[in-house]
Amino acid sequence: MEAAVTEPVLIDVVMTEGTNMSAAMSPDGSTLILALQGVLWSVPAAGGEATALTPAEMDSHEPVWSPDGALIAFYTYAENGFTIWTMKPDGSDLTQRTFGPSDARYPTFTPDGKSLLYSADTEGGYQVWSLPLEGGAEPTQLTVADETGYETPLTPYFRGFGNAVYPVMSPDGSKLAFVIDGQMDALVVRDVSAEETFSVAYTANTLGAPVWAPDGESLYIAGLVGREGRVAQAFPDGSDANVLVEGGDVFAFRPSVLSDGSVLYTADGKVNVLAPGAAEPTNIAFSASVELDRTPYKRRTYDLTSTDTQPALGVIDPTLSPDGTRAVLTAVGDLWISDLASGETTQLTDDDFIDMSPSWSPDGSTIAFVSDRGGKADIWLMDVASGELTQLTDSPRPTNSPVWSPDGSSIAYLSDALITIFLGATVNVIDVSTGDETTISEPIFGPSPPAWSDDGETVLVVSRLPQTNRFREGYNALFLMPASGDGETKWVAPQGMDASLGRRQWNRPAWSSDGMIVYRFKGALYMAPLTANGVLGEATLVAEAGENPNWSADGSKLIYIDGADVMLFDRSTGETSTLDIKPEWHRDMPEEDYTIRAGHMLDVAAGEYLENVDIVVEDGVISSIEPAGTADIVGTLVDASDQYVIPGLIESHTHQSITQGKALGDIWFKYGITTVRETGDDPYHAVERRESADAGRRSAPRVFTAGPLNEGARVSYGVSETVGTVEEAKESVRLSTELKLDLYKSYVRQDYTVQKTVIELAHESGIPVTGHELYPAVANGVDQMEHFGATSRRGYSLKSSLNGYSYQDVIALISQSGMYVTPTLAMGKRAGPEFVQAGQDALVKIIDNGGKLVAGTDSPFVPYGASLHDELAVYSGAGVSNATVLKLATSQAAEAIGVGDQLGQIAPGYLADITILDADPLADIANTLSVSEVMKNGEIVYVTPD
Repeated sequence: MEAAVTEPVLIDVVMTEGTNMSAAMSPDGSTLILALQGVLWSVPAAGGEATALTPAEMDSHEPVWSPDGALIAFYTYAENGFTIWTMKPDGSDLTQRTFGPSDARYPTFTPDGKSLLYSADTEGGYQVWSLPLEGGAEPTQLTVADETGYETPLTPYFRGFGNAVYPVMSPDGSKLAFVIDGQMDALVVRDVSAEETFSVAYTANTLGAPVWAPDGESLYIAGLVGREGRVAQAFPDGSDANVLVEGGDVFAFRPSVLSDGSVLYTADGKVNVLAPGAAEPTNIAFSASVELDRTPYKRRTYDLTSTDTQPALGVIDPTLSPDGTRAVLTAVGDLWISDLASGETTQLTDDDFIDMSPSWSPDGSTIAFVSDRGGKADIWLMDVASGELTQLTDSPRPTNSPVWSPDGSSIAYLSDALITIFLGATVNVIDVSTGDETTISEPIFGPSPPAWSDDGETVLVVSRLPQTNRFREGYNALFLMPASGDGETKWVAPQGMDASLGRRQWNRPAWSSDGMIVYRFKGALYMAPLTANGVLGEATLVAEAGENPNWSADGSKLIYIDGADVMLFDRSTGETSTLDIKPEWHRDMPEEDYTIRAGHMLDVAAGEYLENVDIVVEDGVISSIEPAGTADIVGTLVDASDQYVIPGLIESHTHQSITQGKALGDIWFKYGITTVRETGDDPYHAVERRESADAGRRSAPRVFTAGPLNEGARVSYGVSETVGTVEEAKESVRLSTELKLDLYKSYVRQDYTVQKTVIELAHESGIPVTGHELYPAVANGVDQMEHFGATSRRGYSLKSSLNGYSYQDVIALISQSGMYVTPTLAMGKRAGPEFVQAGQDALVKIIDNGGKLVAGTDSPFVPYGASLHDELAVYSGAGVSNATVLKLATSQAAEAIGVGDQLGQIAPGYLADITILDADPLADIANTLSVSEVMKNGEIVYVTPD
């Protein structure tokens, strides 16, 4: 029998406004080029229907005309980086002008039309370069870091400072204007030949690209002063600017000066033309049509009540004994030890604490590991012979990733900084005998676990080497530091300074006793000799796919993981074998039954209460709902007759950290949250959390997880993976499929061509795909979008303006596509109430137009648990009914995950995830904080203390 063929579902969307849209008028005033949702469009100068000129996957931006109108220059994000391109006005003769690995952006033509000026991060941050269009000459650098004040960033978080961007040459070719970014952006002007001598013409919090007036006496520029839009005429000598536009949501892009002296700029979703002396602009109307492929696919199905036994997939840090005959690992919440010859695996710990990151002492007598059995995550020592435990550290912040020094005298480890390791960590060394601790690094952005040199003098981690301070992405490389904390540090890039090693956080580099370093690149494991002072030898391939390696003490064997498998590499023979050592587990379903007598039970679908009912829970599942007292009590009676009973809340965007320990589970339950959707973490850690919660080994919400943030050649977070090619996309989807990840996170630097392949492959495996970008992701079938704004590789979002406003293009694409979106609006409180109000306006429009939203927060950037209630309050404050608000955190959130038939409602056949409140949330959404009791999976997991 042939499989049924799904008919394509194609949706046409017409866009009549643009969010962070730029525009450029042709020199003859006949044609307008729009950069709208990453596509360049041609529109008649008087307005009308737009014609697409560039493929959506090119992600094209900020067009500029050549002086004679024969060419258009722009920059794109394609093939793993930003590059400069040109084309003819009809879209033909697409020509790439710059080539990686440096990012190149913000092009403009010289007045004679023979060269391009642009900014590239080749050296010293973004600096200005000149490239002849003919003759094949190499580009010439026009500005340098000493001139602009650029400094290499050293902290986990930073903002642009000292980058030279948006260059433009005066009409007579004598002067160069550009913007230097910083706390206040500065438009500066200097003679083309007078390096390091410039005058400041204009400053604002945010500035876009300037354009010279035809007479060369002034420049026009758009930007923001605080939150207020500005379009100004600035003068090279720094005299007072002529402010043309003050207020409104001005988009900070290059204006056009028309032949009659009018200034064309974009703001408030429109293309505006301000005539000389006019008080208000006129608009150029347009319509641009796109087609969205929203053909359904077969989603992965879940049986959340199955108790079938299965091997653990969430295996963390398998570590070899010094002689290579045994391995210790973390799985399903505990430590396990395996005999590699027999395959016998024995449980070392048996409790509900976090037990992770084991490290064997060189003499084999002791295992160091991390546990929260003392109240927070610290390093503990286990005597292998007796099993006796001793606490080694009592740090103020959670610790993780202990690794013994070669002589067994010290342990290097990481300590959380900036809330959790997800945001930053320090590298520390503790003397095992004295307990003396030394912090040997400043906070590092999501580093790998440490590794020791063979002489014990050097410790290294895999860290992000920023390429520029204007954008946060960089390349993962080896960062070497003296174990004493004193002396010079050094970067070593095994594959070159423009190539990134693989995901760093929780992913160990392995440095053997004879100096052989094993690192991960493009998903494969390589080994190379590395001295303590950073001299690297020639690399050889260990495995085509693998991660998290660990050497035996003599360097003869290497254990590592690859998806669902634990592997062993024998260095002497070069052979690799699969180890059958993973423990098994099964889902824990409660034995106790309950009858919950609810005075007011929320029917989420109807948006109203059922009054005075008995909710019968058997084997973790709601078996019936009856009028109160009309049937015999089943099991234990929970009297909620004067309370409000709602489904357990679902947090749809969080990043958990395993070193937060079991206390994090208590926090979720305290706030009535029984399910979390994780949108980025180490995949093995995330799966371990999922399995530990499902197995009842750890009291925590059920987990649905994306695993890593899949980016391109450059990466940001420690859990970011390098997936910048189609081949790497195939490998990453294989990993997602083997680990049964619940969604795939396509992140900031993954280009649209690769993302399109990811969507196709993930959907073949039944896995939904989410990301930060809207178009063309939504046209290619992406399932969900995170945030109304948030990080973009461009430095600005195409979903919301810098002031937080989303216009008709965004509203229409979201509402008509049927994709799910997690707004994360409460996080915007940090930017002020006006920013939140802008997001609320978009929220209401999307809901009113039939769009699908779910409630999530992006914790830990905001507090775990409590922030979900802040998010719900923002929705309610926007005027959304409280019944609808609750739906976004229950049934609609469950539908987005793919478990809408089992979670998110209180109804027969649904799992008993239930939150009991003391006050009415339909009357006041703040009453969702009045949590009295919480049931997850038919088990009472939280009762408010008296």
